[in-house]
Amino acid sequence: MVRFDRRELLFAAMLAGAGWPTEAAAAGEAEINAIIRSLAPIRGQAPTGGYDQRFDADRPPPPEYYGGTRVEPDIEGETIVVVPSRTVDLEVYFQFDSAALTPRARADLRPLGRALASRDLTPYRYLVAGHTDAVGDPGYNLDLSRRRAHAVRDHLVSAFPIDPDRLRAVGFGDRRLKRPDEPAAAINRRVEVILILPVARRRGPDGGTDPRPGPDGKPTIRW
Repeated sequence: MVRFDRRELLFAAMLAGAGWPTEAAAAGEAEINAIIRSLAPIRGQAPTGGYDQRFDADRPPPPEYYGGTRVEPDIEGETIVVVPSRTVDLEVYFQFDSAALTPRARADLRPLGRALASRDLTPYRYLVAGHTDAVGDPGYNLDLSRRRAHAVRDHLVSAFPIDPDRLRAVGFGDRRLKRPDEPAAAINRRVEVILILPVARRRGPDGGTDPRPGPDGKPTIRW
């Protein structure tokens, strides 16, 4: 980071009108914007025929638009469809063998919290998935990853203006290694945030909005 003396910082602050602008602040905003670009449903995607870059809640693009989807059954009692192409991986620091977030973890989660609370992402739901490496007992790893995913989710909804219904937490343990050829690698110990497929809504008889029914006539998932 570039260092400034006090007079330079005061002059820069006066030019900015408020605050103490630093490279760290600029980097923080860049990180938030990068997360938004990674998680927004439409941004950065090549349109499929008949659809443009604007998201229409009454006529969303088909799953093929996103380059494929994946069904995740029994996430807190709900079967959801996620969009693997709209995801971010985070290295979140916990206390050893614990689901307690460290101060560093809370700081590292700040850009994600701000991104999820932004206008760009507020309409959408996300899966918060915990992963471990393959060291140790698989059952224990599964439980630890679940507790860590819930710890991240609970921190985000308590520290930022995020509707709790927008985030679903799940642990996969060592079942989905990022580096299967390196089962003990640190990169496997991560928290993944994935877009839950946006679903069209239709106007209900009472003037409200209801999920559009699926092929079996039942309401599709909410977002």
